[in-house]
Amino acid sequence: MPRRANAGLSLASVSNGRVNVSYERDTLRREDVAAFASLALRGLHEIERLSGITPRAKLRFEVRAATRISTARGRTILLSPYRVASRTAPYLHEIAHVLLPCPHAPPWFSEGLAAYLESLVAEQGAGYDSHLFTPDGNRGVDLDAARWLADPRGRKILPFIGTRGLPRGIAADRHNVAAPFYVLAHSLVKFLADQVGLPPLIRMSRVRDFSLKLRRATRLSAPALRARWLESLRAARALVEIL
Repeated sequence: MPRRANAGLSLASVSNGRVNVSYERDTLRREDVAAFASLALRGLHEIERLSGITPRAKLRFEVRAATRISTARGRTILLSPYRVASRTAPYLHEIAHVLLPCPHAPPWFSEGLAAYLESLVAEQGAGYDSHLFTPDGNRGVDLDAARWLADPRGRKILPFIGTRGLPRGIAADRHNVAAPFYVLAHSLVKFLADQVGLPPLIRMSRVRDFSLKLRRATRLSAPALRARWLESLRAARALVEIL
């Protein structure tokens, strides 16, 4: 008989109504998990408020030592205990994915929007930014993007930003593929938010014809929008050259 994945593990959970956190007892203290559950509930409320979503979702967090990459599956979010303990878990990013799954939008928009909202909520004091790929959140993402564009690895990823598809190796190679993809996507979504505001981006996350909604919101084709974003990074690229 196959051994169950959780056999031998001492599991516990903390619930505060809309957020349930399941964890392995030997990896975290219960009081720390309870504090994280409260933080997650606050983040859930804030992203709902920013997105104009009626509060109803209940989230389940599974904090397991075997978790390598934080992910959201349905309304379940997987995190590692190390990241929860060190306050580097991208829990706000994953909550944004749960609430705004972007079923018809390209990956750059889905990931960029989640990263933008994570930083926005943290900057408003309603949680913390994981800083997985952007050390300074929304404030510094353009400079981070400029650094990647000055790097051959970033230029290799650029064709996937503002278009469709995902670069090969994004799950396996977090340093050389995922990092530039997430940073560049985050920067482009921030550029969009600066141009048209957050509400149109929330609407774009829900529509079936993403390209049409993007054109109507910006009055630009996707290639033209991408060109303007790259032009907007000129000052940041000049600063990178100085540094």
